[in-house]
Amino acid sequence: MMRLLIAALFLALPLWAWAEDCPDDAPSQVDTLAARISQWDDSYHRLGQSPVSDELYDQARRRLARWRECFPQHSKAPDNPLATSRGTLPHPIAHTGLAKLLDEQAVGTWLGTRQDVWVQPKVDGVAVTLVYRKGRLRQVISRGDGVKGHDWSAAARRIPGIVQQLPEPIDLVLQGELYWRLDDHVQSASGGLNARSKVAGLMNRRQLHDTDAAGIGLFVWAWPGGPGSFTERLATLARWGFTDSQRYSQPIRDITEASHWRAYWYHHPLPFASDGVVLHQAQHAPAERWQVSAPYWAVAWKYPVVKALALVRNVQFKIGRTGRITPMLELEPVQLDDRTISRVSVGSLKRWQALDIRPGDQVSISLAGQVIPRLDEVILRNTHRQTCPSLTRGIFMP
Repeated sequence: MMRLLIAALFLALPLWAWAEDCPDDAPSQVDTLAARISQWDDSYHRLGQSPVSDELYDQARRRLARWRECFPQHSKAPDNPLATSRGTLPHPIAHTGLAKLLDEQAVGTWLGTRQDVWVQPKVDGVAVTLVYRKGRLRQVISRGDGVKGHDWSAAARRIPGIVQQLPEPIDLVLQGELYWRLDDHVQSASGGLNARSKVAGLMNRRQLHDTDAAGIGLFVWAWPGGPGSFTERLATLARWGFTDSQRYSQPIRDITEASHWRAYWYHHPLPFASDGVVLHQAQHAPAERWQVSAPYWAVAWKYPVVKALALVRNVQFKIGRTGRITPMLELEPVQLDDRTISRVSVGSLKRWQALDIRPGDQVSISLAGQVIPRLDEVILRNTHRQTCPSLTRGIFMP
């Protein structure tokens, strides 16, 4: 009888062939993924919320790009992740983005064509422009869409971690990251702790209380009109009170040194959450030429992923000696911690029914104890779902 039940399961969920690069029902899959990414973008950039981790978001973006290449006749023009976060206050200098390099080989290639490169932690906060006039803080503008942002000046004036008056009466434009202060935070052990969302939420309030303001710090990562020497930039910023920039910047010559500092900051305490490192070439374009796009002088190298976005190819059911049914997901192979994962257990039939995982769904997986693949959650459901009345009415429930 048990084998007949499993046969019914296989009839209800036929073996669908899925290719990572070209899904069978391309239009609906591409549109569904693109729509979900747009929702994530809006939540992240406009509302300051993180409905999905950065690593899963990045993987979803890469998958969407691959799928769009499969069906160019259906693909839409590239979307703008910052489209809904545009404010009304112009930035004096545009906020550039960052290209993300995937592995050591890509980083080594990038470093091989550049000189005078420095590495910094990629602080997980909210980006801002700071405008000083005659040495006094005049404006703080949220990143927005990189061209126009929102006026955060009133809240910024209450934050002790932002220098309000420079020791010199100069005009100055800086770009940096507002972050939530953490005590001895080890990223590899604790993750991001939703610190970015906390800062974004506080800055968007009408009134920032002193206790909350004291918990916000500033990491300056760009001085567009500053000296050509990176060392001089850091020393001057530190003299003015922006000490984080100098404390967490290191010169590097090759991939070995870049890898060292990436691993060091990943496993050692920092006063903020970070999600990788940024490599800066000292020489950059003149400030008036900065655009809302990835520049040639800086790139990001994220920390190792702890979650992978996996595409479900099929659902199988394993029967134990006691008759216990364990649903198994066959996955499009993904890399996680130098391992290739192609199967993961759902745990129990009851959990599979609750999650209702079908071929074409996209799920998040991680490694339990850094060894065993573990199903975390369903990230995106395939719009074309097989109707299985016998599975939803409790026939297979204990």
